[in-house]
Amino acid sequence: MTYDRSSASTLLAGTAMALALLATAAPVKAQDAAATDLQQINIEGDSDGDGIIDIPAAVSKADRVKIQEDFAGDVAQVLRSSPGTFTREPSDQPGITVNIRGLQGMGRVNSMIDGVPQTFRNLSGHGGTFDNMLYVEQNMLVGVDVTRGAVSGAEGMGTLAGAANFRTLDVDDVLLPGRDYGVMTSVRAGTNGFDYSRLLTGAARTDIGGEGEIGIVGALSDTKKSPYDNGDGVTYPFAGDQHPKSGLFKINLSPDSDHKLALGAIWYGNDFLPGSSGYNWQIENQTYTAKYTYQPGSDLIDLSINAYLNITDLEFDGSNGNVTTFDGRKGTNTTTGFDISNRMRFDLSDETELKLTYGGAYSRDQYEGNAKRGANPDGTLVKAGVFSEATITHGIFDLTGGLRYDYWSLEGISGYDAPGTNGCAADGQPCPMEELSRDGGDVNPKITLAARPLDWLQPYVTYAHTSRPPTAAEMFYPGGHSFDGSSDPVNNNPNLLPEKSRGWEFGVNMTTDDLLTPGDTAWLKVGYFHNRIRDYITYDIGEDGAARWVNVDGTTLMKGLEVEGGYDAGRYYAGFSLTLADTNQPEGAAAGVGGDTGRLPDDFATIDVGMRFLDETLTVGGRMRYVGKSKQAYINQEMAFELDAYTLFDAHASWQINENAKVFVNIENVFDESYMKANAGLMDSYGGVKNGRGRTFIIGATARF
Repeated sequence: MTYDRSSASTLLAGTAMALALLATAAPVKAQDAAATDLQQINIEGDSDGDGIIDIPAAVSKADRVKIQEDFAGDVAQVLRSSPGTFTREPSDQPGITVNIRGLQGMGRVNSMIDGVPQTFRNLSGHGGTFDNMLYVEQNMLVGVDVTRGAVSGAEGMGTLAGAANFRTLDVDDVLLPGRDYGVMTSVRAGTNGFDYSRLLTGAARTDIGGEGEIGIVGALSDTKKSPYDNGDGVTYPFAGDQHPKSGLFKINLSPDSDHKLALGAIWYGNDFLPGSSGYNWQIENQTYTAKYTYQPGSDLIDLSINAYLNITDLEFDGSNGNVTTFDGRKGTNTTTGFDISNRMRFDLSDETELKLTYGGAYSRDQYEGNAKRGANPDGTLVKAGVFSEATITHGIFDLTGGLRYDYWSLEGISGYDAPGTNGCAADGQPCPMEELSRDGGDVNPKITLAARPLDWLQPYVTYAHTSRPPTAAEMFYPGGHSFDGSSDPVNNNPNLLPEKSRGWEFGVNMTTDDLLTPGDTAWLKVGYFHNRIRDYITYDIGEDGAARWVNVDGTTLMKGLEVEGGYDAGRYYAGFSLTLADTNQPEGAAAGVGGDTGRLPDDFATIDVGMRFLDETLTVGGRMRYVGKSKQAYINQEMAFELDAYTLFDAHASWQINENAKVFVNIENVFDESYMKANAGLMDSYGGVKNGRGRTFIIGATARF
């Protein structure tokens, strides 16, 4: 494992470099606000709908204030507070699995850190899952952006249901307005298993001649958690200790106003014990980014080029006493990729404008395990594609047409011969059998018609195709438990077809000022989706009587209503989201066992209201979280666990003492309700102890200098 050695030393060197620049930046550039160039504007709070209310699509955003102060860094609950968005949330697994409109795992949702796909998966034990898991330390997050449905550009390549991008700290998140160097530190402590969390960052920005500028930021963060009590006062037995540690370093270089280059690196390390596996997981995640933009002020050139690398390492440690079959398992998931795009703008007439975006993307996702890989097949999935999107604006109408071609190829192994069989050395490791490869491609169109008949009203309709290729985990899954060449109860399926969705979306955006009082703002997004999915992939018994991942016959229908809105009058505010949907998916044999199945409640909602005092420096709010009845898949429909609906109440407050200091407090589950979380995973339900966290107090403070 490399995090504590090479990654940490690299981070410390980068942080030292940042601090060195802090010492030299002051004389280079004046610090008074009057002499400071225009800074990036950061919007704190999304109660006015800025950034999403004018977009004719199902999008949601959360900023740093919402994540870090309103939800105490719990980004999973932030996601669950967005319409049509949920998470798979086992109490023993810190990896984040995003569910959009009932679909999760296997790349159905593109989950990203700073635009980099996170594709790690590990099937471990009964109740395990091949869901993609994203690992990020909570203090590093400053925002999360969610797009439901068809996604434009590189982020939509090979993605069926949508995308979620987790944004991390950058220079402007650390520096005070008008400052070119500074330090930010944050600390919080709590009760009921929340021990502490802390963050230290340093950033600097300075001129490099002419219009050129360079900015750097370095950060260290960690969070310590212990087992917690549920609302019945019972310690939940499967949520053990964990202590994730993370580092971040970024450089932003602008030699002039036209060119910008941003380099970033984020490291994460954690050690925890999922009850579904019986082994300690040691996880290390590294994400590296390089982003270049060229914006010369021309209507014909707005160029972006991005490249990335993500490496996630897993190792099983049997020091907890379970030192049997898979102690010492190692696996590495490596994703590399790049994309390039350009935007153009044309004035076709006095009333008609054309905007055109086009580009291409490539990604390579490879999993490689050792001899104790268990049921995790080695394999490589390559995705590549080209895309274009054009919007014609004429009068009150916007017509957007998009077309993309997504290509995929898979390479893997059909199975393994046991030592001493079929020419495999008796004293060696299992020998790989036949190499398999498959490829294909899909053309996916998208068209949106939006109108602005009134200043406050924007209705729209979208029809789109999306597709998702099978993963190596699905196609090359022949090994039962151990991939050791012994009798296998599960087989591979090299004939899997991609999942394909054909969907309609009807929506309306509404916004107005001065609704109830002068200066107030109100906004509302309402959308209805209706998706028909063909060749849905699930774990089932094939026609030959063998278990494998198969395409489901017929059409899987998923539909629902999503509502999101807010009101802000300065002194008081309110925000809410509501989902009413039917997103039941096909369940094959032994559903939930060996391949857990995400099952969402048909209805869930969040309401957040609050008031501001002391010239709006003190904010006090309360939140209601409602989650309807749901199921946890187990073997078959008759044996599935029925999960009751629950309603929780939280409280939060923050006080901006002065420019430099802010304190905040959160109370989760104020009334100490006892409940079982929806979509938590089989082992949480099978354990028989309610996994919902009981009343928890968290207090924290942030200082910026």
